[in-house]
Amino acid sequence: MRYLILLLSVLLFSCEDIVTLDSPKSDRFLVVESTLTNLPGTQKITLTRSQDFFDNGPAPAIRAADVVVKDDLSNEYRFVESAQTPGLYVWAPADSTRRLGQVGRTYQLTIKTGSDTFIASAKMNPVPPIDSIAYKKATANPGQTGEGKPKEGFEARFFGNDLKGEGNCYRLKFYKNGKLFNGTSDLLVFYDSALQKVSGTDGLMFNLPIRRAINPELYVANDKLKLELYSISLDQFSFYSQARLELNNAGLFARPAANIPTNLVNTNKNSNLQGSGWFGVSAVSTLETVIDPAKARKDLP
Repeated sequence: MRYLILLLSVLLFSCEDIVTLDSPKSDRFLVVESTLTNLPGTQKITLTRSQDFFDNGPAPAIRAADVVVKDDLSNEYRFVESAQTPGLYVWAPADSTRRLGQVGRTYQLTIKTGSDTFIASAKMNPVPPIDSIAYKKATANPGQTGEGKPKEGFEARFFGNDLKGEGNCYRLKFYKNGKLFNGTSDLLVFYDSALQKVSGTDGLMFNLPIRRAINPELYVANDKLKLELYSISLDQFSFYSQARLELNNAGLFARPAANIPTNLVNTNKNSNLQGSGWFGVSAVSTLETVIDPAKARKDLP
């Protein structure tokens, strides 16, 4: 047995040569980053071009595109490229009372760049309210530790119920003192009241793994915790789920990388440029609280 362990150690730790692989050039994808909402204020769409696998620089911006969103009532929203940020296209309401997104409306995005025209469509589904946020005293677990993170503090839970009707999907974003938790493990999407598509979860309270997933690190007194719950389509849920798999696809047993589906279609059949990313529309509910040690609960699971 000792010799077997020695052999495995040699095989695992003796190979230290760095091998640089040639990868094909990748400029064949127009990448869309956009989730339009029913929140007041400006709406944004980012357009970039894909880059080589080993290129760690900023993605090249798609400049001077014609970007328009129309709803199923023929209302038109024209997005104008930012003078300060190439590739960022912005729609600003004429007054504070006007909002782009409305629940139940279907929206079509049209992007014209050169001889290519991309289209995508999405429907804005309803979203339930976030009922409340509670927290309890806690000691950081191994996943919550790290440089600059508190070792003692408070762990939070949120409460809310899935809407009636099977197949509602959601994404939850969570912020600490205005900063979005945006690590590869912080992409939280769920189906009805469970993390995965399973039966018997319609219309229930979001389950415990969802409610406690808002704690990449502990909170301390006077921290502001903000939550945003987004309605997403089943197709967008699948997109995010596969994106999460690819973002966390690393290590000794990593599988080959795979393309992630998109709802962008190039109507120019003779073009080599393809669509990537996702155009989504979401209704959003929000709730925030400030951590007050005097309000910590002892009965939270």
